[in-house]
Amino acid sequence: MNKIDELLAEFCPSGVSFKKVKEVYTRLKGTPITAGKMKEIACDDGEIKVFAGGKTVINAHEKDIPNANITRVPSVLVQSRGIIDVVYYNKPFTFKNEMWAYTAESEVEVKFLFYFFKNNIMKFRESASGMGSLPQISLPVTEEYIMPVPPFEVQREIVHILDNFTELTENLKKELMSRKKQYEYYRDVLLNFDRYGGGGMV
Repeated sequence: MNKIDELLAEFCPSGVSFKKVKEVYTRLKGTPITAGKMKEIACDDGEIKVFAGGKTVINAHEKDIPNANITRVPSVLVQSRGIIDVVYYNKPFTFKNEMWAYTAESEVEVKFLFYFFKNNIMKFRESASGMGSLPQISLPVTEEYIMPVPPFEVQREIVHILDNFTELTENLKKELMSRKKQYEYYRDVLLNFDRYGGGGMV
């Protein structure tokens, strides 16, 4: 029996309960902002990250964001239009109001939701209805989604395990990139026979 099984047996011997996401998490609203305004206020040293559709993200100063609705707690952002995805973020941010985010009392609960959503992201993408060629999901897709709600101790252990694997994966990616650059360097050096002089055989 692993640690998760032990915790489940201890804290919920009758089984894990299931609830709708909206029954467990607090939904946060974004900021009404246009693509033009985002281009206007974007700056490298901005203290607020602003998420838009797809992979569009800028940094901006809070004073420059009109009608700013800043989220200052760990949250899961639902990118609901274009590229359907979820983002975990724990620094001050806002987002276009066509999207939404969720938070909870503890960071563990927020991260548990993030990993749960990530595990079900293909189902959300399958739910996307196109506006032309642009996929989009509606609020009920996540609000009404049924999720397991294990005790906090179980959520904490799951988050701990997945955080460790995430860190390991990121380190492996960095190592792979480093090795790839090394390989390319030595390949170019070892196969560059011009350094030995001569123009080669005809």
